[in-house]
Amino acid sequence: MSKLEDVRIGVFICHCGLNIAKAVDVKALTNFASKLPNVVYAIDNEFVCSEYGQNLIKTAIRDHKLNRVVVASCSPKLHELTFRRVVEEAGLNPFLFEMANIREHCSWPHLSEPEEATEKAKFLVSAAVERVATLEEIGKVKAPVKKSSLVIGGGIAGIQSALSLADYGFTVYLVEKQPTLGGKAAQLGRVFPTEDCGLCVAPQRPDMHRRCMYKTRILMRPNIKVYTLSKVKNLEGYVGNFKATIQREPRCISEELCVGCGECERVCPVQVPNEFNFGLNKRKAVYLPFPQAVPHAYVIDHQNCTKCGKCIEICPTKAINLDEAPYEIALDVGTVIVATGFDEFEPIGMYSYGKSQNVITQSRLARMMDPGGPTVGEVSRPSDGERPKRIAMIQCVGSRDPATHPYCSKICCMISLKHARSLKMKYPDMDITVFYKDIRASGKNYDIYYDDCQKVGVKFLRGEVETLLEDPKTGNLSLQFKPLSGPPHLSEFDLVVLTSALTPQKDVEELARTLNLSLSSDNFFAESHPKLAPLDTKLDGIYLCGGCLGPKDIPESITQAMAVSSRAATLMAVGEVEIDLAKAVVDEDRCIGCGNCVITCPYRAIELPLTGIAHVIEVACKGCGICVVECPTMAMELRHYKNKQLLAQIDGILAR
Repeated sequence: MSKLEDVRIGVFICHCGLNIAKAVDVKALTNFASKLPNVVYAIDNEFVCSEYGQNLIKTAIRDHKLNRVVVASCSPKLHELTFRRVVEEAGLNPFLFEMANIREHCSWPHLSEPEEATEKAKFLVSAAVERVATLEEIGKVKAPVKKSSLVIGGGIAGIQSALSLADYGFTVYLVEKQPTLGGKAAQLGRVFPTEDCGLCVAPQRPDMHRRCMYKTRILMRPNIKVYTLSKVKNLEGYVGNFKATIQREPRCISEELCVGCGECERVCPVQVPNEFNFGLNKRKAVYLPFPQAVPHAYVIDHQNCTKCGKCIEICPTKAINLDEAPYEIALDVGTVIVATGFDEFEPIGMYSYGKSQNVITQSRLARMMDPGGPTVGEVSRPSDGERPKRIAMIQCVGSRDPATHPYCSKICCMISLKHARSLKMKYPDMDITVFYKDIRASGKNYDIYYDDCQKVGVKFLRGEVETLLEDPKTGNLSLQFKPLSGPPHLSEFDLVVLTSALTPQKDVEELARTLNLSLSSDNFFAESHPKLAPLDTKLDGIYLCGGCLGPKDIPESITQAMAVSSRAATLMAVGEVEIDLAKAVVDEDRCIGCGNCVITCPYRAIELPLTGIAHVIEVACKGCGICVVECPTMAMELRHYKNKQLLAQIDGILAR
């Protein structure tokens, strides 16, 4: 089809119901298209994307010997792949097809101007016809996909992802920066909606006893390799062939030799605040993060260890090596799942937090309420250890606030309702007041918590907390509250609990740079598309799940983890990935090896080998064209968007 006179174009105009036909005169547009150069067939149809419309295209290609197709309809983002498949099924190369968007560009914006909408549609159809005449056949290539996956983050979502992939039979490398798995769920005690341990599940036949959510299943899986105290230092490659470098910090205690006897902890002379319990108690410099920790091995705190050697002397299995150094691990994987979770906002300076011991966050309250926590399930004031009689909970601290975080943290209301209900049921005489902007309990059966709180006597006051002051003698807190209507009033409480915003992990920007992923405006990881690809990223083969996308509860995190596992497993099960070659290509005679394309490529799809000639990794290239613009010698060209093809499109508009 090298000669222009051999080109035979078919044009198909879609009504899209009334979405297009209400503003664009499709009959006039079809008549116009039929008279354009090289057009041998033109027709309009109610819905070209329907089965009837698709068969219409196939029949026309066969009967009229069409070798180019133009569809004037909706956005290419919606149906370009559909129509490419149709022309391919009819025997044409899928890239001998062009789409004109006359819905979003003509009928919708000019709904009250039908003449202008129709005229504009003629411009777009003319441009599409001129461009399609210059298009060339483009082939496809296949690349192998390694049958192993890297899961970053050992919280609930990461654990579920690893287990699901292991169930499919794939090798999984689970990387967690903390000394143990479990994430936030390990710190929550009871969780909604099941009101059981965050790491427990109900019994399933034939077992009739509760099981730890992950402990046995993780440890007994030979195809799951867990790396704690580890971070992803570097990630290179592309879908199916990623090369990850893992930086592992020394634990100084062998996971294989440690029997968890605790003798090392007993003799350790160093005590520091326990970060797992948010400083509510202390731990030793050698410690087990929590009783159910996996791996169930003690760990040395390097920052506070004095290397006195007492732990080495008493260890019965000789599991301790204080001179252990960091080391790197190289992994080859086919897919990557990011499940790094979220953090709780530290509202320093807000409502006397950080100044008054009796102003805490919901996470600290959760540790108090946990029977395995620092206070053995008893709620007490940090200042004097007394049980508070009056508790205030202030909602949306750092959330829905342009000065801190403008977004809603989604599960904060449920956290407060869960804690308020549990406290009131355990301490009926305790006075609990929730100060809120709105109560948002949108999950399945979550409204029951709100109803139960009202039944047991929890008070709800809607408005703004203006000031909070502490009595230096008693430690009591005076709170001035302004309701939606009426004058402000002052109340005194023994303990104030701030329901803080849930924020991205502190190192999220560093990890995003390492993985070459994008962040959204709220600094969580950005999905490829919020509706059509909510768990994909801009890079094929890398997926997102859980709290790294934004605040969410455990059921939603597990649902997303199972979803991304299926996405990754589908890719790895096939064993190869097929891509089209509508990618950047290098004119080796023009390339001067300046490296501009390498620096500016957002997908790391271009490399500069020792030959000094840029090389495009076609599997990684997304065809964005940035390299074409940046190349100072015009050595880069984008297949399917070559200069002559773009200029033909411009000619089609100017010819009108």
